[in-house]
Amino acid sequence: MKDYVIAFSSFYKAAYAQEKLQEQQIRSTLKKTPPKLLKSCGYALYARTNQIQNILDTLSESNINHSGVYEVQEQNNQIDYIRVD
Repeated sequence: MKDYVIAFSSFYKAAYAQEKLQEQQIRSTLKKTPPKLLKSCGYALYARTNQIQNILDTLSESNINHSGVYEVQEQNNQIDYIRVD
């Protein structure tokens, strides 16, 4: 399983996205976007999955735009975010 962060420009978009994912039984957590990812404030969904494409398909089908999708990688007690979409 990999950890992902899906960034959104507003709380409302992120909350709506989380609602749509829940309808598909996809679990996620809503938190503020890490400062490393966006200079402006925003919110993000955190998800642990082996199939990020399922999440991206659900968002696309619901016409929900995101600001970026990042894989979370931890090495030597340091967190890095690798953009995947």
